[in-house]
Amino acid sequence: MEYELIFSARSQNEADAAFDYYDHINPKLGDRFFIELLETYQKLSVSPQHYSFISSVRNTTVRDVKLPSFPYVVIYEIQENAVYIISVMNCYRKPFIT
Repeated sequence: MEYELIFSARSQNEADAAFDYYDHINPKLGDRFFIELLETYQKLSVSPQHYSFISSVRNTTVRDVKLPSFPYVVIYEIQENAVYIISVMNCYRKPFIT
């Protein structure tokens, strides 16, 4: 069963900003980031349960998965047949809590 991916506006903005940053450095680097992000999304749509919870608290439902070559994690939550992408967070920056 494939899960539907639903993206928050925040996650879309963060992914766009990361792509723009890497694309500005080198267009091939931007492409590589974009491909890794799409591959990560594909993995989440197939087996989102495979990845770890963010917190060790048992009742948490928020999980994350790291991109293989970039300092970003995709933060998400599984609800029924959908995966809600909450954030594409840069791990090198201080987190912005909203």
